[in-house]
Amino acid sequence: MGVLELLSQHVREIVDSRGQIVHQNGNRQSIEGEVQVRWVKPPFCTIKVNCDGAWCKQTSVEGCGWVAMDFVGIFKAVGCMGNIRCGSSLMAEAETLRLALMACVELGFGVLQFETDLKVLVDMINGVLASEAALEGILWDMNLTRQQLSSVEFLFTPRACNGAAHQVASYVTRVGDFHLWDRFEPEWLFNTLAFDVNMSIHL
Repeated sequence: MGVLELLSQHVREIVDSRGQIVHQNGNRQSIEGEVQVRWVKPPFCTIKVNCDGAWCKQTSVEGCGWVAMDFVGIFKAVGCMGNIRCGSSLMAEAETLRLALMACVELGFGVLQFETDLKVLVDMINGVLASEAALEGILWDMNLTRQQLSSVEFLFTPRACNGAAHQVASYVTRVGDFHLWDRFEPEWLFNTLAFDVNMSIHL
């Protein structure tokens, strides 16, 4: 699917066949009061980065994954790292956001939205809640890194909207090591990304 076709599809999703406006609010779309819980494209010229950490309480080991898509749903990058030692699921999610943030700086991205399905972490990053002492080093590092970007938002998204990132985190939990795809998405992730942007092509 080309860029022009994706842009056209984006417009069609904003105005449905009956001429009603589809309101987009961060991570949800609503039509006549109905909430659709699925991935939503970010604002114009913005890259959305969905993040997820898969943490095992028994081993205290995490696999973290993130997926970057642009404002018309075009793939930008996927990254993941396994075998990271973390003391809690909250720390694992924070570590995932930090690694994703650092990767986006290296990739030259400028205007970003980061989404995670752990609302308490988003509230800590945005100053709504006081941060835990164990996270202060990670959050300080994130604040320093974000200064290298033009614009950064941290948002909460329901788990149903975070399926691609969860799939990436599950993958690296099994295989370990560090992986980055910044030209073409891995074949095992294609169908999930296609579903997110309403593409009819599947592998």
